Amino acid sequence: MRFRATLATAAIGLALIATALAQPSPGGARGKPSRIVSLNLCIDQLVLMVADPANIASVTWLATDPASSVMAARAAAVGLINRGYAEEILPVQPDLVLAGQFTTPFTVQMLRRVGFNVEVLRAPVTLDDLRAQVRRVGDLVHERERAEAVVAELDARLAAAAPAPGAVAPRAAVFQPGGFTAGRGSFEHELLRAAGLANVASERGIDFYGYLSLEELLLLRPDLIVSPGYVPGRPSIGEQVLAHPALRKAGASQRVVEVPSNLWNCPGPMNAQAVEIMAAARDQVR
Repeated sequence: MRFRATLATAAIGLALIATALAQPSPGGARGKPSRIVSLNLCIDQLVLMVADPANIASVTWLATDPASSVMAARAAAVGLINRGYAEEILPVQPDLVLAGQFTTPFTVQMLRRVGFNVEVLRAPVTLDDLRAQVRRVGDLVHERERAEAVVAELDARLAAAAPAPGAVAPRAAVFQPGGFTAGRGSFEHELLRAAGLANVASERGIDFYGYLSLEELLLLRPDLIVSPGYVPGRPSIGEQVLAHPALRKAGASQRVVEVPSNLWNCPGPMNAQAVEIMAAARDQVR
């Protein structure tokens, strides 16, 4: 049975390759791409921000979900919505495919094997990385001027939200369902710093990502608890932790600032709004 499944998979792969090879060469001279495909939610949004809509052939299904994407309306207007499968992309004959470092390797390898131009972009871990990635996408889609405008707006909004020089940074904890938190080296840590907040995960020696229990949160007594906004209609026990009586008694439940998930589940220009929300909460603490 397993042998038959393997043969079937191989047959499908060969058929896909044959179909692609029967089409005109997707690359040609590397001019301005007119059939751009994105295989990653975070890159979807950058492409939708800087590329000419007429040149976007496909983005992922997650880009059309308003809870995940700030570009959902634009994504819904794209002709093909993909789930990251090579067989979805081959008929499009893209002249540029953009993937993330965690995109399914099989899809990337298959598309490259048949000659498509696939660029794999690493996830930014700093704001400088983010700026560089916006410019990189701008260059790849031949829209550097639009990319520079996006970076300029990002920088202007971050500068406006920055704390006053010498101001004491309120202590903040990122606390997501299940106690998941972000420490030094994470992109969320960068956003806390941009908002003029000190990350209490550092006091626990947490680097990158880790967990804080409810008890630790109570002992740390952060000035602010930063939590992703709940998705309406999708309640969970993990999300109800922030309504725990112990937090209410300690007054911590009054210091929760909700940042909608679509503003910081991806490194992107929309992070400026997340920083603005946290900066407003910072000023209320003071």
